[in-house]
Amino acid sequence: MSRTNYIFIDFENVQETNFDRIANKPVKVTLVLGERHKNLSVTLVKKLLKYASQVELVETKHNGKNALDMVLAQHVGETKTTDPHGYFHIVSKDNDFKATIVHLKDNGTLAARYAAFCEIPVLMNAAERVERLAKTFKDKQHGRPLTRKALESQIQATFGKVLSAEEVVHTIDGLVKKQILAFSGTGEITYQNSGKPQSTVTKPALSPISTKSKPAIKPKAHTSTVANTSNSWGKQILEELHKPKGKR
Repeated sequence: MSRTNYIFIDFENVQETNFDRIANKPVKVTLVLGERHKNLSVTLVKKLLKYASQVELVETKHNGKNALDMVLAQHVGETKTTDPHGYFHIVSKDNDFKATIVHLKDNGTLAARYAAFCEIPVLMNAAERVERLAKTFKDKQHGRPLTRKALESQIQATFGKVLSAEEVVHTIDGLVKKQILAFSGTGEITYQNSGKPQSTVTKPALSPISTKSKPAIKPKAHTSTVANTSNSWGKQILEELHKPKGKR
């Protein structure tokens, strides 16, 4: 199911907006202007006229801290009531919108805040999509798609299911060209090693064990002192026995 992406721009702190990015996409933009934004540039006015069917201007008539933020949040709520299945994007550098985003998410609404218009996934070009996916695959190495079909599904899910088949192909071609991934002959996907480089320290080789048999070591002969003494006494006894009786 294709969903509409609703973009609310806090023009008080984000003025750099390339509206050409919304061309031919299911996107609606609400540009919230503050009290001091009475005069718009001719270039911006031309863009607004070019995409008049996709862009709405909302003016706040009050000054004060967070006045514009309150008006923007109100319009987000009103749009959500009209289309609860939409994807809501707030473009602002103001961290005060964090509470609004968390509240929307807690109620099952797709919502996110971005510091720049070009950071919104549905508005990215092919090079930007490749860069975002490369970071995703590096940070989350578990559960990465292993087939082309699974990869196409993840690309569509990441970018709001608004990409054409041609845009998906260009994105995959970019991932291959950047050597983020590659396809095997059977269509399986392999990813480049994005973790810490493996250690190149070479362990010292163990000396080969010789299989040659070593010559047997002959035990040294030990002369017993007791044995020598016994032999000496035995010799004397024999000599005495062989002597004539008169000479003993």
